Amino acid sequence: MQKLNLGFSKYSDSNLLVQAQAKMVALTGNTYFPSPQPTLAEFQTKINTYSDALSAAKDRSKNNIAAKKAARVDLTNTLTRLGMNLMQTANGDIQALISTAYDLSKSRQPRPPLEKPQVIKMEDGINSGEFWVYVAPLLGARTFVYQYTEDAITENSVWQSQNATTTKVLLTGLEPGKKYWVKVLAYGVNEQEVLSDSILSPICR
Repeated sequence: MQKLNLGFSKYSDSNLLVQAQAKMVALTGNTYFPSPQPTLAEFQTKINTYSDALSAAKDRSKNNIAAKKAARVDLTNTLTRLGMNLMQTANGDIQALISTAYDLSKSRQPRPPLEKPQVIKMEDGINSGEFWVYVAPLLGARTFVYQYTEDAITENSVWQSQNATTTKVLLTGLEPGKKYWVKVLAYGVNEQEVLSDSILSPICR
């Protein structure tokens, strides 16, 4: 169910006043919410008190700054209580919620299933007996396990593994003059894991 954003700490003092006044205008005569709680009269009183405290605090006196802070807390609490009441009254009606001038919370979207990783390039490293393996960017992948074994693959082939959090890795300690089969296992959230196809490397120099 869509909700209103009830976080107000991000607003500066002056912007909080603007936001509160905008909501007051939006709710005045709003047919979706004929009897909001707290009442609009109480809400307007909190706005006026905060506005006066904000103006007084411009002299930078400790007492007025403290009064402004207290008035901000009071107004923020009123905005929160009012927002909760508006959500209860709207009961998920998006048009009604939009009419309040409150921001809508961003709804969390489920993460898509992790796709199969793809080895897109392999090339020699600086030194003999090593090469770089590159994997295409993969949305949702957290870690990768790069696996490799000498060509040709048999039932006795032993796959070596190298863990990484990046989409490229340098494999070292390889035997020059040989080719290697390479595959990549990608891990995502919720214990997702997907294995790539095996790709044959160029001859290791």
